Amino acid sequence: MKTALFLALALAAGVGLGLLYTWVISPVQIVDTAPNALSADAQTAYVRLVARAFAAESDLGRARTRLAFLGWDQPAEPVTALAQRLAAEGAPQAQVQAVAQLAAALGAGPATTTPIAVAQSTASPGALPDATASASATASLTAAPSATPSHTPQPTDTVIPSITPRLLPTRTPTATPPGAFDFIGRQAVCDRDLIEPLIQVVAESALGAPVPGVEVVVTWDGGFDHFYTGLKPDLGRGYGDFTMTHGVVYTVHLAESPSITLEGLTAEPCGAGLNSYPGSWLLVFRQPDG
Repeated sequence: MKTALFLALALAAGVGLGLLYTWVISPVQIVDTAPNALSADAQTAYVRLVARAFAAESDLGRARTRLAFLGWDQPAEPVTALAQRLAAEGAPQAQVQAVAQLAAALGAGPATTTPIAVAQSTASPGALPDATASASATASLTAAPSATPSHTPQPTDTVIPSITPRLLPTRTPTATPPGAFDFIGRQAVCDRDLIEPLIQVVAESALGAPVPGVEVVVTWDGGFDHFYTGLKPDLGRGYGDFTMTHGVVYTVHLAESPSITLEGLTAEPCGAGLNSYPGSWLLVFRQPDG
């Protein structure tokens, strides 16, 4: 009995001394650890650093090389997921923008001056009041010509229709801060393939190139949310969207241009009777010249 007790005490003392040595006296020190061996939080911090470096250098090849150390053969998807998670968690805008821009660059093909069109039809739901503007301000998102209906249009579905935004009245030009956008127009969207009604936003540079990482703020009675362009590069590097709830009226503005506020956006019906379905809205913003 005494022998067994002595052995148990000796074993406990040995384990305790071993733990004391490895945890306190001489703990394991990891030196030059590969990024793919880091914890999930450390890998997230690593991607943020890569995104910041890409924002400063604009070197996509170097960014891909750095992300390859994480073992990601196709980094666009995890970087996009990280940008969406950071936006949902309310991370700082600059941080989300940097990751969103990197995600858009990783997932996009060669840069073009025309964003990829979102599939939709030309039939308009209940439209907001029309406004006029000079012909030089007219914008079209696709190369296909737009048709002008002579009477109330019947809902039809097309694959890649043209989009002619309804323009706001012309305003007296004022000094525009760097990074700000002008509102070009909005277009009612009828597309049966959309599962839910959307607020679709396209952000362009002054030359018409897509601009990723633009924060879009959406508010409604008792609610607030935001999203970023560029997180769905298959639809365009300057594209972003928000799902509307039936019966809710939304107000939209860009974080970089809070003075331009679009009100009264709601999921208005397309079609009639049994063929009725909720419509969406496409909003187009463009950076001013200079």
